[in-house]
Amino acid sequence: MIVDVDLAVTTEDVDLAVEAARNTLTRNKGRDWARAPSAVRAKYLRAIAAKITERKSELAKLEALDSGKPLDEAAWDMDDVAGCFDYYADLGEKLDAKQKAPVSLPMETFKSYVLKEPIGVVGLITPWNYPLLMAAWKVAPALAAGCTAVLKPSESCSVTCLELADICREVGLPAGVLNIIIG
Repeated sequence: MIVDVDLAVTTEDVDLAVEAARNTLTRNKGRDWARAPSAVRAKYLRAIAAKITERKSELAKLEALDSGKPLDEAAWDMDDVAGCFDYYADLGEKLDAKQKAPVSLPMETFKSYVLKEPIGVVGLITPWNYPLLMAAWKVAPALAAGCTAVLKPSESCSVTCLELADICREVGLPAGVLNIIIG
């Protein structure tokens, strides 16, 4: 458990987090994350879901202590968090098959194709209620799409989001893909 956290994030801290996300997005011409096969990103999302399930009891206790919600409700939230990462792993894994899919137009002089690509570094802000679940609702689709992210959870309920950072390290998520700043 994290005991001493500095809640005085500076603009320099934010700049460093964004720079880390941007560097990761473009590293190796994007092949390390943004342009990696969607199956690669899905593998990480499923690993995160598995770790959340594995640590459900611990995470639920932390969420209950941090946000004041009943323990059984926090445990249900952890199931939803894991389910969210699994859902976006499945959805994201299908992205490669949809690349350059033709779009039918009524005019033969035009050709249109679907191109799915990450938009870049995304900034994610979450409130105090449902701390980890609302983070998952934002983090999972962003990562599945190949974006990198900077997450700023509520300063009053950020413990489980910091645990998410630990889980991401455990599963080997490349450094800079998810950056968490608090304060």
